[in-house]
Amino acid sequence: MTPPDKNSPETRAVRVRFAPSPTGYLHIGGVRTALFNYLYARNQGGKFLLRIEDTDQQRSKKEFEDEIVSSMKWLGLTWDEELVYQSKRLDRYHEIADKLIAEGKAYEKTEDGKKAVWFKIPHREVIFTDLVHGPTKFDTSLFEDLVIIKSDGFPTYHFACVIDDHDMEISHVIRGDDHISNTPRHILLYEALGWKPTKYAHLPLIVGDDNAPLSKRHGTVAAGHYRDQGFLPQALVNFLALLGWGAASNEEIFTLQELCQKFSLKKVNKANARFNLEKLLWINAQHLKNLPKADYVNAISAFYPEESRAMAPEVWEKTVLLFQTRIKTFRDLKTEASYVFEEPAAYDESQAAAYLSRPEAAAAFEAWVQKAGALPDFNDDKALEALTRDVAKENGLEAKDMIHPLRFFLTGKTVSPGLFELMNVLGKEKCLRRITRFTGKKSLAP
Repeated sequence: MTPPDKNSPETRAVRVRFAPSPTGYLHIGGVRTALFNYLYARNQGGKFLLRIEDTDQQRSKKEFEDEIVSSMKWLGLTWDEELVYQSKRLDRYHEIADKLIAEGKAYEKTEDGKKAVWFKIPHREVIFTDLVHGPTKFDTSLFEDLVIIKSDGFPTYHFACVIDDHDMEISHVIRGDDHISNTPRHILLYEALGWKPTKYAHLPLIVGDDNAPLSKRHGTVAAGHYRDQGFLPQALVNFLALLGWGAASNEEIFTLQELCQKFSLKKVNKANARFNLEKLLWINAQHLKNLPKADYVNAISAFYPEESRAMAPEVWEKTVLLFQTRIKTFRDLKTEASYVFEEPAAYDESQAAAYLSRPEAAAAFEAWVQKAGALPDFNDDKALEALTRDVAKENGLEAKDMIHPLRFFLTGKTVSPGLFELMNVLGKEKCLRRITRFTGKKSLAP
């Protein structure tokens, strides 16, 4: 019995790769492809590799490469071995091209005085089993011969991809559905070189509301945009994992570690996945709520370095913690807590007048200002609440008849975090100044 080939995809350890081209910023669809490769490798105890396909000399840019690498690190999708660059492997591609020419499987062709190398496409039926779509076949008699070395001396995507996957001992190629028509060409190259093809899994595309592949017309699709908008990397990973895959249970909130444990190619859907920004915002909000307080404070402080340094550390911490369950992204803080950072831009004067229309209400707020102004500070929110309830009772009002107007006077809004915790954050001077704007009394603070 012939012993198994240790290098065949059936017997060797799982090794997968993500292979972006640095011709633009990392697309959200590319992140999903990288993620599924990463999850499969970790689930199977294999290796996840990163390869930069930088053979397009006109469009490849260092800034795009740097952004891809930094985005991968931000997302926690770390690779296991040295980063591979196609531009550093030109001798290897020419070596293989010369071999194919010598065997009569490829030929040189001169156009405009420059030579290119073409692979002779065998005309037959190519059948392979896709790990998502099942048995798949193509009639290659419909294909034209394939350029493998361009006239500039650089390999084409098809050629370099096959050679790199073989040399890197890739066991599974997991990529988007838009590549499925490339697979028969790659299989023919494998066979011409006497190599065993990898296994293939083609993922459903991510589409917008119009069912067209996700692109700039659907909004920002660069991964870095979501970092800049204050999304958590673990939330973006969680959201993208659910685009085309689902756990056996109906759970929707996962850590990266939990995704690694649960992921399976068998649960990848064949249908395209719809990008839903509202769902992403909801998932991000859940992850924000679940963050330990210290981690949350550190993360939002890093997002707002100037604002966090402008406040006393304890005030900043109290401020951001007040809004931990009220924001969907870090960027929301400046909207939700705008009245903390600056004076409310405008008030609904008719609403203010309504709050003060009853004689007993006007008297109650005057009394509140007088008593609150006598306090040394507003650091004790329980004392502020007790004072407010006592003043309301003394003036024949319910507590809510004072709490709602006070919130409005301080924020210009009818909803906010807990009123007395908010007073603690705003401080005595700022609170009394805003409230006396409506009550007509100056602060009585000593």
